[in-house]
Amino acid sequence: MAAQPRRTWSSRQTELLDDLEALFLASGFRHLTIGEMAAQLRCSRRTLYGIAESKEELVPLVVERFYNRLGREARRRAGESSDPVTRIAAYMSTSVDRYRDVSPEFNADMLAYGPTREVADRQQALAMRALEEILEEGVASGSIRAGHPTLLAEILDATLQRIRDPEVLTRTGASRSDALKALIDLLTHGLT
Repeated sequence: MAAQPRRTWSSRQTELLDDLEALFLASGFRHLTIGEMAAQLRCSRRTLYGIAESKEELVPLVVERFYNRLGREARRRAGESSDPVTRIAAYMSTSVDRYRDVSPEFNADMLAYGPTREVADRQQALAMRALEEILEEGVASGSIRAGHPTLLAEILDATLQRIRDPEVLTRTGASRSDALKALIDLLTHGLT
């Protein structure tokens, strides 16, 4: 699914998109109809159709906004340091913070629904490229043990794929936020 051109939202539409995001993050989205979303947001179905023509367009739009904000915040945090290990931890800590309140239902719905999985996969690929660049800088400067940054990024990507798997989280009894925090701790102590 290609990224949609940026639209300008009214303040009311922005508020509704934020409220939809909170609703989705708290309880997932696959079970919700447009009518149920409208009822929970205390707006009309027509108002939601003013944002997107269908649920199939609305859900990925909301999920894309969530990941875009997460990515912008991660880049901002990473940019506050020049030390590569600190930058990696700062970049990934954004996900720890954002996923703290994400329900298992959202995670499962996001992965089970093709359009939102595409959004998540695309965003993860962008994050992996950003982390690979930080790793390259760290290896080049000597602050990260010599290694192959692309291979390290692939290992990190594989680990993140497992962390987002609802079965892994259920089996380990960890939330996605807890798993990401454990990975950050492992990376920051294992890279230096």
